[in-house]
Amino acid sequence: MDPQLKRLALAAAFSPASARLGRALRERSPDRHRPLDYLKHLPPAGDARPLRDPETLAPVLHGLAAHGWRWLALGDDDYPPLLADLDDAPGVLAVRGDPAVLSTPQLALVGARHASADGLDNAHRFARAFAGAGFTVTSGLALGVDGAAHQGALAGGGATVAVLGCGPDRIYPARHAGLAERIVQGGGALVTEFAPGAGPLGPHFPLRNRVISGLSLATVVVEAALRSGSLITARTAAEQGREVFAVPGSLHNPLSKGCHRLLRDGANWLESVDDVLAAFGEFRRTVEHSPALNAARPTGLLRHFTGGVNDLDALCRRSGLAMAELADQLAELELEGRVQRVAGGYTARTAPSRD
Repeated sequence: MDPQLKRLALAAAFSPASARLGRALRERSPDRHRPLDYLKHLPPAGDARPLRDPETLAPVLHGLAAHGWRWLALGDDDYPPLLADLDDAPGVLAVRGDPAVLSTPQLALVGARHASADGLDNAHRFARAFAGAGFTVTSGLALGVDGAAHQGALAGGGATVAVLGCGPDRIYPARHAGLAERIVQGGGALVTEFAPGAGPLGPHFPLRNRVISGLSLATVVVEAALRSGSLITARTAAEQGREVFAVPGSLHNPLSKGCHRLLRDGANWLESVDDVLAAFGEFRRTVEHSPALNAARPTGLLRHFTGGVNDLDALCRRSGLAMAELADQLAELELEGRVQRVAGGYTARTAPSRD
């Protein structure tokens, strides 16, 4: 039987109880056993679909494969290693795009669907900076922070991974269908553990969130209310032994309260890319001089810095930039940890280039 058809049959049988399938696959490879051999591992009735004759799924497989989807089973060489470390790792993943991107160093960026303008801007800027620093940005394709994170990573010339809470035969939310296509075309991937036909049901999203954090070295919460799925993702990341970062916000913004609670509970404070790189010293040594990082940095501005405090008017004159563009580039440099805002203006945190 076709190996891809076997994997699809197992995904269809065990969805949404893919973690149970994962535990079974640790003992027996789908390449050496028939799908029927896994019957005893099926959840109680009602928690999984009946095990269908795999041949009846052939048209489904061919249709989705024509759109670039393929299936990875736990134990396959290209199954993402960080995800495989989880006790509740999905048994089968459907992937559209480059499966190799799932094994690259990833950072999860999550947050509110109805994010504030500052939250969306922070998500976009951090994602762009992380992509420039060599990380793959992973999120859930939702409206709000998720979408801004994916777009920021693409703007930074990096790859991004979108983990879906539905089957591979639909994109949710539908308005992000174009973004999903750009993610794939940009060298990233769409991922789901759910079978074709599975809709975006409420219970699917906590399962999706564990995959987002499970693929990633760390989870960054950009903006979240006190009762938020993003806080669940952060708690899941901590339970998985992964780092958690939170972006502080205004005391008057209800969507900052979740981040402040995480910070009180011991999450890492996040103000710049350096805060993340400091937690991953080995990775930092690998990427801090990478072409991707240099390409993503705003060009030209640092060479206009002097050794002391640089006020905005002086920077505007020396660089020739309009004030709005200057502010945008300064914000990028501040996120990357290369300049610091001080009384009277900005200082460079590294020696400015004069070439």
